[in-house]
Amino acid sequence: MIDTVTGTSLDKASAIMLQEFSLGAGGTSATSVGSFALPQTSSGGNHAISGEYGSASEGFLQQSTNGKYLTLMGYGVNAGNFNAASGAATYGMTALGQTTSLNGQSVTTVPRVVALIGGNGQVDTSTALTGVFNTNNPRSAATVDGSSFYVSGQGAKGDTTQGVFYATRGASTATAIDTSTDTRDVSIFNNTLYVSRDYNPPNGGNQNFTNVSSLTGPGVTLPTSAAGLVETHIVPPASPFSTTGGNNGSIDLTAGLANGVNNSRIGKFVYLSPEQYFFASPSVLYVADSGQPKNGNVEKAALGEGGLQKWVLTNNVWTLQYDLAAGLDLKDNGKANSNTPTAPGVTGLFGLTGEVVGNQVELFATSYGLNELSPSYLYEITDDLSFSTIAQAGGETFNTLYAAPSDVDIRGVSFAPVSTVPLPAGLPLFAAGTILLGLFSRLNKRHAKVG
Repeated sequence: MIDTVTGTSLDKASAIMLQEFSLGAGGTSATSVGSFALPQTSSGGNHAISGEYGSASEGFLQQSTNGKYLTLMGYGVNAGNFNAASGAATYGMTALGQTTSLNGQSVTTVPRVVALIGGNGQVDTSTALTGVFNTNNPRSAATVDGSSFYVSGQGAKGDTTQGVFYATRGASTATAIDTSTDTRDVSIFNNTLYVSRDYNPPNGGNQNFTNVSSLTGPGVTLPTSAAGLVETHIVPPASPFSTTGGNNGSIDLTAGLANGVNNSRIGKFVYLSPEQYFFASPSVLYVADSGQPKNGNVEKAALGEGGLQKWVLTNNVWTLQYDLAAGLDLKDNGKANSNTPTAPGVTGLFGLTGEVVGNQVELFATSYGLNELSPSYLYEITDDLSFSTIAQAGGETFNTLYAAPSDVDIRGVSFAPVSTVPLPAGLPLFAAGTILLGLFSRLNKRHAKVG
């Protein structure tokens, strides 16, 4: 995200809201049924948690493997206190994402906090990690059953606080698994750990690591450290996927893969920018692409492949079938400029979840904006699992389920967790089958629940 036309910096703290929607018949409509803010005060072993408005790479929301929890990451501060005039003196930075997570500094340490949300509305923020994602963004957290977490985020350039880490519930430190740069969404499918990454290679090098990869430990297990780690590029494959230039993070653009914005690149290459992803099966993977590749600039084919990509595994090779973009009204990401904000718009997708019903998969995604002025949306689309070409899927169009108010930015999306515990008085109860959104409020228009 970039600044508004007022020039006010928005890289400040914001309360994180969860908003729940019930789905209409066929999932093509949604009705808001409630919302609540994650804790803004520390209590007992739990910590306050806030997000940074202005960071386009944080706020992934996802369900635990056992379906009983949601997880997301934030910063261990009260939004109002951080944004107060004395905040910079206390924390050393006015931008929340630039605060230190290291102990022993001359300014206050800001731990990166995991929020574990149960189906009965209880929130556990006891996992407050130092020494990870220093001066940068915590992005995602994944768990099997709430007893431990995999977390992903970015650190200071070249340091070892970035990448994917493992931590037990209630811990204050984490164990490094993969300290790669620009890791984004970490998730678990079929007892395998996966992570997406969008990496700009130094000096424009050909070797690139923009992909969705699996991370397996010894014996093809979920890793708990870097020992014996095996990383396998899933999509695109590790070998160059593009023959017309680019690098390992690019693809050859055909007419069947073009999304309407990047048509001028047909016959050439475009860069990928994977965010969240959803396995419909072990052989069908959907990837939300932001359309704003870290690889790209005007000289390096800035036009990406924004939209929803369908990859299929055949004979041990993942192949990109098509990119769904109808109904998104995508904009050219080359129009974004932090100094001179231009017309707002959507360049691609950020959050993603779905469910398989028969031979179809219903997918829910959140928008990725051209700049800070961009509107923020929740979308739905249904794809036929048997389709392999855009000619077959050409009639599939994104439905807009929800458009956020101008002072709210939608980040993650997930189905609500399942509650197996009676509801305590005063706590929200999530209904089975409903959709939840993670919402950040803009600080130049204070939301009533911020701080």
